[in-house]
Amino acid sequence: MTRLLGALLVLCLAPAALAQKIRIDVNAAQKPIPVAVQKFAAGPGLPDDFYGYLVAGLEYSSVVVHVNPEAFVEPRETHDFDSPTVHCDNWKGIGAEGLVQGEVREQQGRVQVRYRVWDTTRCKLLGDTGFRERDRAEVPMLAHLVADDIVQRFTGRRGVSSTEIAYVSDSGRRNKEVWVMSADGTNKRRVTNNGSINLFPSWSPDAKTLVYTSFKGGLSELYLLYRGTRPGAKLIQTRDEKFRGVWSPNDDTIAAVVSRQGNTDIYTVSSNGKDPRRLTDDRAIESSPSWSPDGKKMAFVSDRTGSPQIFVKDLASGEEKRLTFSGDYNASPAWSPTGEWIAYAAQAGNDFDIYLITPDGSFTQPLVTSARSDEDPAWSPDGRKLAFSSNRRGKKELFRVEVNGGATTLLTEDPGNCTNPAWSPWLE
Repeated sequence: MTRLLGALLVLCLAPAALAQKIRIDVNAAQKPIPVAVQKFAAGPGLPDDFYGYLVAGLEYSSVVVHVNPEAFVEPRETHDFDSPTVHCDNWKGIGAEGLVQGEVREQQGRVQVRYRVWDTTRCKLLGDTGFRERDRAEVPMLAHLVADDIVQRFTGRRGVSSTEIAYVSDSGRRNKEVWVMSADGTNKRRVTNNGSINLFPSWSPDAKTLVYTSFKGGLSELYLLYRGTRPGAKLIQTRDEKFRGVWSPNDDTIAAVVSRQGNTDIYTVSSNGKDPRRLTDDRAIESSPSWSPDGKKMAFVSDRTGSPQIFVKDLASGEEKRLTFSGDYNASPAWSPTGEWIAYAAQAGNDFDIYLITPDGSFTQPLVTSARSDEDPAWSPDGRKLAFSSNRRGKKELFRVEVNGGATTLLTEDPGNCTNPAWSPWLE
């Protein structure tokens, strides 16, 4: 138990401190684009809930909003998908800046969909997509994939309703297991079940594998967990304790926090456990690695200056730069997929808030503040949202916030505590 508590203290060197209180616009608040969505033409016996999942996926983006079909003067359903004629003035007249048409069919047990996206303000076709398909049980995922593509047609950035979030839950018990849920908080399922303490899941770039920390063998080790039936595996075979693994956004390299001969540093290792390379070499505790989107830099936490602070390392030159100076405890860095920001947890009194700082350290601002602790920031792959853990309602739960200043949404209502969110890349 003493060993476990000591290891957990190292793992916990990843909340954070009070940054400069300079308020700037993270993203100029973007007015959602109103889009009319016709119900897709469908044959008899096909699922009639596709439309609802599609609209929910569009609304999830926060940048596209569907127009109420009650306002339509044109048909509510796509009647003749093969006819490209669209009366744009009628759609513009009800405030729709875009139009989505489509059809759904079933072929050999697979549900197939094709769709067309219009910019009605310019009466221009934005995309005519051939059939995409999924098993019948995966209709919600199929609809969300279509929704995310439609968001990209209008904004240039793909939506994230089809992505997933891995996290840790104790379910009211003493052990902690890794769970995965859909980005909207539905479809929760446990993916580890070893009765031990499992922490810090991190996704591979193709979203097919998780690396996570587990004490199931006694020591703190890193394990790989694969989708499907492939058995999991230990990542590094040495007897050193490994406290966290974070996948590179671009390849099979994993940053690993390793304690060797009493010194905790950050290493990189291939996903097959080979080619270890030491990145940091200091007597201090260094943890919480976070890759830049191009994989050329890494943010991390070090207490080398006396308290946990965030540093950035250029992986080519080896140059290290301290990023945070305000506050006594800054940690849990998370580099945004767009490269514009590093989110981190900043200690404010006895609790933590989530701040954003530019990678050069020139600007910082609070993003999530409450009367209790908000920690563990994790970016959505489009950079528009953050998942985080908070005890603002008592136990630790997961929330989602719009980075442009939108609403905060509860994601979990589990019987226990939920922490360590990790947002997946796009699934296909």
